[in-house]
Amino acid sequence: MSEGSASEPEAAAEAEAAAAEAEAATEAALFAEAVAVAYQSDEEENAEVEAEAEAQAIPGADGAAGDAGGDVAEEVDVGGPEDEAAGEADDDAMSVSGGIADANENSSDSNVNPEETAAADKRHATKKELTQIVDKWEQQQTQNGYDPVPTLRSLAEIFEREKDLYRRKDPDPLDSRHPYRADPSCQYGLLLKLLFRKDTFMGKLLNDYLRENYFSRQNVSRSSLELNILACRLILEIMPGLETTAVFQTADDDGTINRIYSWAEDSIEPLQSYATGLLAEAMEVSDIAINSRDQNMRLVPKMIKRLHMLLAISKSAESDVPNTSLHNQSAESSASGMLSWVACASNASAPQSPQHNGSGLGASSSLHGDASNMSILFENSRDAFPVSRYYKRMYIPLHPPTADTSQMLIMRFLTSLGEYQEFLAMAFENNVMQLIFGYLENLDRRDTCLAYEVLKYLASLLCHKKFALEFISHGGLELLLKVPRPSLATTGVSIAIYYLAYCEDAMERICSMQRPLISELVRYALWILGRCHDSSKCHATMFFSLSFQFKVILDEFDAQDGLRKLYNVISVLKILDPSHNDSDNDSDINEDVECASRQMVRHVCVALKRYMEAHFFFKYNSFLCQHYAASSSPSSSHYFSQNPSVAGKLTFDQLHDQIRTLQEHTSIRAHWQPVDQLMKLGGISMLLRIITFSYDWVNSGRSETVRSALDVLSVCCVIPRVYVVLCERLQMLDKTTTSGFCSVLGAAAGEITSDAEVLKSALAVLCHCVCSPIIRKDSGTSLIKFGNSSRKNKTNHKYAEELIERVWESVCSNNGIVVLLSLMQTKGPITDADCIRGMACRALAGLARSDRVRQIVSKLPLFAGGQLQTLMRDPILQEKRAEHVIFQMYALELLERLSGKTKPLNNPLDPSLSNMHKANVIAQTRIHYNKQQLYQLIFEHLESNGLSQTAQMLQREVGLPLQTPTTRSFHQSPFDYKNLPSGSTSLSRSRLRSRMQDVNAAIMANGELNRSFGEDSSPAGGNNPSESLASIPNFGALTGASQTPIKIRRTERSVNSVSRSIQKHLVEPGGTLPVGLPDDAQLHPKRITLNTIVTEYLTNQHSLCNNPVTTCPQFDLYEPHKCPDPKPSRLLSSNYNLTSRHARTQAGFNTSRFDRRYVHTHFSPWRTIRSADYEDLEFTCCDLVGKYIIVGTQQGDGRVFNMNDGVEQFFSNCHNFSVDAIKANRAGDLVITSSFWRTPTSILWSIADNEFKQKLRLPDVTYCEFSQLTQDRLLGTQNECATLFDITTGSKVSTFTPIIPNLYTKNRATLCRTDELILSDGVLWDVRSGKEIHKFDKFNQCISGVFHPNCLEIIANTEVWDLRTFHLLQTVPVLDQRNCTFSPMHVIYGASLGADRDHDMEQTTYDTSFNVLDAYDYSSIATIDVKRNINDLSVSANGSLIAVVEDYSGYESKQETYVKIYAVGVKKSERSEEEDDEEVPESDEDGSDTGSENSKSHIASHLPVRFKQPHLLAFALGQNFMGFPLLRNLNASDNDDDGDLDDEDDDGDLLDSDDDDMDDDETEDDVFEYFENASSDD
Repeated sequence: MSEGSASEPEAAAEAEAAAAEAEAATEAALFAEAVAVAYQSDEEENAEVEAEAEAQAIPGADGAAGDAGGDVAEEVDVGGPEDEAAGEADDDAMSVSGGIADANENSSDSNVNPEETAAADKRHATKKELTQIVDKWEQQQTQNGYDPVPTLRSLAEIFEREKDLYRRKDPDPLDSRHPYRADPSCQYGLLLKLLFRKDTFMGKLLNDYLRENYFSRQNVSRSSLELNILACRLILEIMPGLETTAVFQTADDDGTINRIYSWAEDSIEPLQSYATGLLAEAMEVSDIAINSRDQNMRLVPKMIKRLHMLLAISKSAESDVPNTSLHNQSAESSASGMLSWVACASNASAPQSPQHNGSGLGASSSLHGDASNMSILFENSRDAFPVSRYYKRMYIPLHPPTADTSQMLIMRFLTSLGEYQEFLAMAFENNVMQLIFGYLENLDRRDTCLAYEVLKYLASLLCHKKFALEFISHGGLELLLKVPRPSLATTGVSIAIYYLAYCEDAMERICSMQRPLISELVRYALWILGRCHDSSKCHATMFFSLSFQFKVILDEFDAQDGLRKLYNVISVLKILDPSHNDSDNDSDINEDVECASRQMVRHVCVALKRYMEAHFFFKYNSFLCQHYAASSSPSSSHYFSQNPSVAGKLTFDQLHDQIRTLQEHTSIRAHWQPVDQLMKLGGISMLLRIITFSYDWVNSGRSETVRSALDVLSVCCVIPRVYVVLCERLQMLDKTTTSGFCSVLGAAAGEITSDAEVLKSALAVLCHCVCSPIIRKDSGTSLIKFGNSSRKNKTNHKYAEELIERVWESVCSNNGIVVLLSLMQTKGPITDADCIRGMACRALAGLARSDRVRQIVSKLPLFAGGQLQTLMRDPILQEKRAEHVIFQMYALELLERLSGKTKPLNNPLDPSLSNMHKANVIAQTRIHYNKQQLYQLIFEHLESNGLSQTAQMLQREVGLPLQTPTTRSFHQSPFDYKNLPSGSTSLSRSRLRSRMQDVNAAIMANGELNRSFGEDSSPAGGNNPSESLASIPNFGALTGASQTPIKIRRTERSVNSVSRSIQKHLVEPGGTLPVGLPDDAQLHPKRITLNTIVTEYLTNQHSLCNNPVTTCPQFDLYEPHKCPDPKPSRLLSSNYNLTSRHARTQAGFNTSRFDRRYVHTHFSPWRTIRSADYEDLEFTCCDLVGKYIIVGTQQGDGRVFNMNDGVEQFFSNCHNFSVDAIKANRAGDLVITSSFWRTPTSILWSIADNEFKQKLRLPDVTYCEFSQLTQDRLLGTQNECATLFDITTGSKVSTFTPIIPNLYTKNRATLCRTDELILSDGVLWDVRSGKEIHKFDKFNQCISGVFHPNCLEIIANTEVWDLRTFHLLQTVPVLDQRNCTFSPMHVIYGASLGADRDHDMEQTTYDTSFNVLDAYDYSSIATIDVKRNINDLSVSANGSLIAVVEDYSGYESKQETYVKIYAVGVKKSERSEEEDDEEVPESDEDGSDTGSENSKSHIASHLPVRFKQPHLLAFALGQNFMGFPLLRNLNASDNDDDGDLDDEDDDGDLLDSDDDDMDDDETEDDVFEYFENASSDD
């Protein structure tokens, strides 16, 4: 190009310059400043078009002129896409430009504007051109003597042109992804994919075209140098899409790597530079770098020297060029030798020097000197393009090779080796520091491409501590901060400061510099956070996370509003914003963008964690300085008065112990600037949202992300106002809401990840919240209380109580109790299980301060059944005994709160609730004894020691009777004990010591220091009542022998008392210090009185009683004391004795409960319906209706059978899949069927004329049942929602959706008996108002619960809840994972049904049996084993029959199902047992296992002889015995031993009453009335 064409009138140039500078100043906040629009004159554009047309011409190709003309036409339109790319730069300033584009470029829309149409046509033409070139190569490459040079040149020019367009979009320079993945809309990435599909061409390119003897092997006398140059050039252009490991691993095997080393070391340009670039890519593979160590040791010094020479020439050229020129070029641009600038037109076809042609390569191949090579490079730099100050270079092109190209490739090679220790010495020997400083001085913001490569090399060297310190000492930080921004070099600065922060010694030196320099460093890093690519943001974030520990950096970060800028990095991410879920452009968030966003979230969470922990360290240090300011110890005062400049590294336990300390000394309304600002920004909610969204994330850093977020929340819990945010609702991506505690509990339960560190962090958050102190200590030092301080304290106390109660309620409503209980019993991971147990126990102990939680937990088997004591015995891992001691400590605290004690026990070996209760009873017992007996003992003692006068004086004064000669020996004990074995003595003594330690602690807890031991006391103690009040006997000192001296100790409230290792000391609400039991060395003995000795002795005897009582008669000093054992209940024994029970009934006593228990211990098979009698039929469910039974099948049928004869009446196909539930109304004219498989559906059928007629279809309803009272409505279940339908209209009446669902896996909504309440998913609803009444705590994952028929209780799995108080009444372990079916006879049948059975068969112990329980007290009546799996169970309207769907599948037999009807209260006959044996081979059981207390043999032993036969029993007691309508065959003859009914009954009625047949409804009402009367009598 001519210089005249490049210049414009000066006025226009100055105007354009002013406009460009004004725009740069106003838009400095946008990264779009890094993209500049090039302005060219018409003459320049025409010249470039002609040059491009000449370069595009392919020699020897058909239609070359036409192709050239086509290229010219395409090149004219280059300005359109370039302008579009420049316009897109503003939108892509904050992040990597991306989006999903259609890969098919052939389609076009008529509505698209002409510019987009032209761009699409050009992309299509380029793709077509690439395809034609490769296809032509495939056709000709097999010919002998084929020259691939034109093909490689054409491909290189195409990729250079497209790469130029791709780079102008300003992609992230550190993004190593395939260009098509980084920007699917770019043509460059698409062309790479097309080329890589040509395996033959790629194999030739990477293997054959890099050989020096390629033409000689084909018998062609020609040099392969030009081919090698073009091959290296093309490989470098397509390198972003290649897999480096695979390419260079193959090259290393065939010797190509060695050949490239020889080219890079000594070869002609541009082959030398291109080979250096290939080595830079190869050294990224660590194996190749290690194997080529010797070659690198030789090559690295040469490369550094070459850089010194190139830099020196550039500097000398800069000094020779004047500051101003006719073309308005800058001095640096002129001196650097006419570098290749990015212009609007493509630069891929720039004219080449004659020596670069094929004819000249061979002649110049012998010249390999550095001088000749550099002259070529600088000549290309001068001839490439003219330079204008209005251009901004985005990258350094590879062709034509310039001095900058060579320096860039050398820098990349050195960067790949910079982190290796063996090359560090070479860097110091060759003065690399000075070299880097030379490149970074006086940078032009328009051209920082080479500086970016230098900064990358600098970053690789800064990982070495020695180099980093030298860099800082030589003023390197000041030079870094002078790098202009925005520019490409800013990305390199982000890497450099990250590596500087990684070296703590370097950061210490930086922090000791002047404050303005540190301020500028923080300002520069914060600028990168807001206005650079994602990779730069990550590096800046990691820089802050490593440097927050330095207080000066932390202060500058806060002073420049750094927290807001750090928060903004993730606040704009789409993966964290639920509002983006409503938009239609969800495709914008592809997998790569989502993965990059997750990594960004991870780095920000880690930085926030380091930020909060650093602030907490300095806050805690400030608190210690204030707390110990008045300390008398000069050493401590000196230590805490110093101001640390670096935050210390705290362990997990140390950090959370300090958090608890600050919580106790922080006001309930306190403020803390970091937490306040984070809450103002919405950071707490954002962290909770991150934890919640991480459920669906699958990436390697998920655990670290969640753990860091939880750790931030832990530190923020110092301020109580954070609890409010944790209790609030959060919006999810699926438009649902959840609470913050739900996310934290999910992390603690291991639902997000099973990482133990995440579990501990989540438990730490729970502990800090639920264990937060209600009464907090005054953190101030002033002791002056003003007049309104009392009112203020009351207000704060009330607010603290309300806040902590809200926290407890939120944790409980999100099933926190069951999560903590499960963690207390965890056994893995084994290395952290003891710590997790201790933290979970502490959280539960803090939660137990709530009356509601305490009432619920005290009823659970873990505490009531003694399971906690088993966990307290031994640690899971013996090396973790310290953590186990903490678990024991908090377990004792929890037991104290549950038992109502305020002080701990001395004996932690067996701190069961029963032992604690016994200790309390013994401590509250008033000891009385006969004083005359004591005087008599004293009298005998005096006489035995020869003090007769004293004894006689005592006898006269107290009025002792005249003593007859005693027969006792002086050495004989006044008590006569049985001789026990030697082993039992030690056992009794250990038992006594164990029991008395509990008694001693109980006395301490009750505070009964002034006990009354009688109206008169001994002379030693009675005359000094103050001493008696202060004396507290230590019963733990007693060893069990009466001859052992008894030491009376008293405990004092001492601040310096030493507690045992597993003893927990609670702080009194008033602020008193802990009270403990001191050691013997610190005790001060009190004067012992005879009264205390005798009282302690009698208390020891009382403690040995198995059932101690509080009120005892007077103790006898001559006889051992023993409390009476409770007498067995006569009523309980009446359960087994029928004669006694019947006699008591005649006498007016109510024995209906025992009658019911007796009747329901016998079940006799009466009718059996086999699926084998029908073709391909399997029964799944059933329901009894009058004399009919409706059965559902696996094939989707509904079949109706007559119970009397077992004959099928009719059937109909109801579902396409199996019928999982079937239920009829009381009238029997409506049936509801449900199917769970695939599409859940429930259908309402009307039965008329012996057929099923569909009446209402309810899609997506998994389970449905009729209303209880009027049965005119249906209650359907849809996951956690319940819907009420009107049967008549088929419309929805109301829908009940819980705010906080329990998410039971087998939820079944149900109505109470009065249809006023609904229980669905563990939530109680009011039907009329549709409001949520109460949410019951969840203790299992499957069964949601049912109403008890008395409408006062709810049974949810094993838990029984009171509807009036919502208290947990009791737990019934036998009902675990069992569905409850109620009988009108006030009996509960519990069975694990086949449809509801867990998939893990090992966990189902009673699959082949069902339990019978009393509906009044849930006591077990019987366990009936049917020897087959139970699929369903149904009870008749009056409870006299039950139908069970059973299935049996053996290894050698086909699966067969049965519907067996059992008669209740009828003993199984021998014939029915034989039938069972035939149905189930190798089974010798009688089918009834009622347990030891309900065994049939035990009951039969209590029956009279005339009651041993069933018909005699019915004759003696009548047909309506005990209110149960008896079966008709009970009055049959003796010959009928079968339990079946007579098949030849005339009326076919199943049941018979005293008078005539009763309707089912009337029978049910009579039965309920009977048992209601019975319950009132009980």
